[in-house]
Amino acid sequence: MCWLQPPAVASSWFERMVELSLVAITAIKDAQQEGFIASTLYSQGWNITQRALDCDDLNASLSQVVEPKPVLLLSTDLPGLTHTTIAEFRSRGFTLFLFAANPDVDREFTGVTEFPTTALELMALMRGLLRAPLIRPPKPGAMKTAQTIAFAAASHGAGCTLLAINMATELSLLGSKTLLVDADAATPAISLVLGHRGLRDDCLRISENLWATEISQSNTVADITRLHEAQSQYQFILVDLGAIPHFATSLTSRRWESEALIWVSQNADHLCCVTEDGEIALGRLRNLMRDLTQNSIRPALSIIHNMRQPGKRNNRDESLLQSVRPFKQSEIMQIPYDPRSAERAENNHSALYEVNQKSALRRAIVEMSGRFTQ
Repeated sequence: MCWLQPPAVASSWFERMVELSLVAITAIKDAQQEGFIASTLYSQGWNITQRALDCDDLNASLSQVVEPKPVLLLSTDLPGLTHTTIAEFRSRGFTLFLFAANPDVDREFTGVTEFPTTALELMALMRGLLRAPLIRPPKPGAMKTAQTIAFAAASHGAGCTLLAINMATELSLLGSKTLLVDADAATPAISLVLGHRGLRDDCLRISENLWATEISQSNTVADITRLHEAQSQYQFILVDLGAIPHFATSLTSRRWESEALIWVSQNADHLCCVTEDGEIALGRLRNLMRDLTQNSIRPALSIIHNMRQPGKRNNRDESLLQSVRPFKQSEIMQIPYDPRSAERAENNHSALYEVNQKSALRRAIVEMSGRFTQ
């Protein structure tokens, strides 16, 4: 069974973004809240044309507005704001967010939204606004059944693709309906490793219980819509994000490459951060973990110490523990260095179990897979 066909869209997500002008007006009484929202939007390329202090100030600004109309960000306690003025703004074609100020005032209004507490939350609201005409919502009554596990690294070559392919394979061998997603925009490799020309046109059945697909620039909107649908069609969704060295910037980016990362941040259950040995790799892991823990993301964090070479175990493991001790992660998993088995699987366009079922590398991935099925 494959994904349902998405609705036709008139243009790509990027083209739609180009059509939209990122213009906003803030009218928020609390100076601290207003400053946070304005500065966050500024940093993401929005043009804040006015920062109104009360409803009269806002009306004066709107009387001079020409196309494109700005998005209005208001607080319920803005002096002079009433049901009538909000209805008037909407009747004139303005899109607005109405943020909650206090319970006594909030109950007088409808459609009130809590103030975002992080840049991620704010940009998720704004992105939802911009994306709404293009993304088809999940079917009513569709229940999420899939456990979503993503793999990401601070730098290229850490082994995300090998881990994603082989863990997806092991889960499928256990009888779990599994979807493997190549979301590495910079260096997509799953189709090459599996010996297929590409995964962009459709959801490809690899074997019993295992399907694969790819997030592409030409079809990003439909691909992300399919991910939402897949949550009610599969038991496991494994996402290969590849390297995400600039996580915080990517979360609020308007580039297509960030779409899968944003989806994972909001929908995944687990995010596995993959690292190799070495001081440089551990330094990059430390930076990535700092970015992850400073943003409000949904998935639980795990660390996979990949290609771990034998010898001086205590020193190497202690360096890793020291690097991540300040951050929250559920566990650290060890994957041994086994280049011979990995190379045989790659050369044969196959999973590890097909070339060396008893290899240390395959056994470690089987054990890791078991942790997510308990």
